[in-house]
Amino acid sequence: MSRFIERGRLDAFTLRFEDSSLEERFQQEEGELGLAGYRIITGATAILWALAAVLIPLGTEIPRSLSWRVGGTMALVGLAALAVSPWARTMNRQHGLASLLTSANGLVILVLAAAGGVVAGFAVSGIMLLYMFGFVSRTRFVYALGRTVVIAIGFGVVWASFEEPERLLMDAFFLAAASVGSLVGLRLLEQNRRRVWHQRLVIEEQAAAIEVERSESERLLLNVLPSTVSKRLRQGENPIADDFPNVTVLFADIVGFTAMSSTMTADEVIMMLSELFSAFDDLVAERGLEKIKTIGDAYMAVGGLPDALPDHANRVVDLAVAMQACFGASALFPGLSIRIGVHSGPVAGGVIGTRKFAYDVWGTTVNVAARLQTTGVPGRVHVSEETRDLTGAAFEYESRGPTELRGLGSMTTYLVSHASNEEHSEGGQRSTVEGVPADVGG
Repeated sequence: MSRFIERGRLDAFTLRFEDSSLEERFQQEEGELGLAGYRIITGATAILWALAAVLIPLGTEIPRSLSWRVGGTMALVGLAALAVSPWARTMNRQHGLASLLTSANGLVILVLAAAGGVVAGFAVSGIMLLYMFGFVSRTRFVYALGRTVVIAIGFGVVWASFEEPERLLMDAFFLAAASVGSLVGLRLLEQNRRRVWHQRLVIEEQAAAIEVERSESERLLLNVLPSTVSKRLRQGENPIADDFPNVTVLFADIVGFTAMSSTMTADEVIMMLSELFSAFDDLVAERGLEKIKTIGDAYMAVGGLPDALPDHANRVVDLAVAMQACFGASALFPGLSIRIGVHSGPVAGGVIGTRKFAYDVWGTTVNVAARLQTTGVPGRVHVSEETRDLTGAAFEYESRGPTELRGLGSMTTYLVSHASNEEHSEGGQRSTVEGVPADVGG
C-alpha cells in the first residue's frame, strides 16, 4: 500500500504527480474525458463573440465598426481553437489553449470597455463570465493562475489610465474576490480530482493483483486436486468425500531404481523422476484421467473419477501400455524397467488435510492394484480379471493363472499382450505396433 501512496504524491505548487509515468497516464485519460468540454467551450466562445459583435453597439457607445471587427476576430480565434482540437488530446494542451483563449478574451473585454467608457460594471462582469467557463472546463490551477495574472495586469493598466480610478474600486474588489475564489476553488477541484483518480487507479491495480494471486492459487490448487473437487473446495464444501462404484486404478513402479539412486545425487534423482513423471502426466491428461500422486519412484493414476467415464478401464490400460513404451524409449534409466498393476472396482475418494490439501483414494481396489504392481512382471502390464472383462476386445491378454496377492489371497490375473487394431477409447487411441500406441514415441 505504501508504494501506491508514494506514487500518488502531488507537487505542492503545480499539483502534478511526482511520478512522471502516472502524470502522463492522468494527462491522457483526463484529456480524453475533457475533449468534448473543450470543443463546447471553444465553440461557445465563437458563437458568443459573434453575438456580442451585434449586441455591444446597441448597449454601449462603442462604434459598430469596431465591435464587428473585434467580435469577428475573436469569433475566428475561438473557431481556430476549436479546429485544433484533434491536437489537443492531453489535459495540458486543452487547458493551455483554453487559458490562452480566456486571457485574450479578458484583455479584449477590457480594451472594448475602456474604448466605450463602460469599464465600471461591464468589464468585470464579462471577466467573471470567463471565470465561470473556467469552472465548467475544470481548468488546471497553474493555467488558471497564469490567466488571472494576465487579466489582473490588464485591469491594472486600465485602472492607471482611467480618469476617475475611484469609480473602479468596487470593480477591483469584485475582480479580486472572483480571482481568489476561482483560484482556490479550481485548486481544490483539481487536487480532489487527482486524488480520486489515483484512488481509482490503486483500487484497479490492487484488484488486478488480487486476481493474479487468485489465478495463481487456483492454478496451484488444480495441480494437486481435480478441477471439480477444487471448485467444490473453493465454494466452502468441507469435508469432501465421495464413493465411486466403478473406477480403474493404476500403480507403476521403477524396478531397481532404489539401488540405482543410492549412487546418485539428490538433484540427479529429482531431475530424472521429474522428466519421466512429467511425460506420464501428459499421457494421463491426453486420456482424460486423473493423476493421484507419486510416492518416491511409484506413480498412481485413476480413471473414472471424479467424473464418471464409461470406458475408464480401456483408457487406463491404454495409459499403462503407453507408459511402458515411454519408459522403454527413455535413455534416463538404462537397464531398468517398470512394473504396472491395474485393477477395477469401487473406491472412496476425497480431500485429505486442511493445510496442505491432497486428493486421495482408498479401498480394496487400491490395495489390489498396488499388489498387482508388486507381483507383476517387469516391463509388462499386470491386470486383474475385473479389468480384463471391462476392456472387452480392445486388448489381448496372457493368463498368469492364480496369483497370490499378499494380504488379499489368490486372484486370477493377466498380462497385456498387445492392443487390438480397434479404437478402444473415446480419445481415439489406436495401437498399430505391438504394445505401443500410435501416438507414443513420435
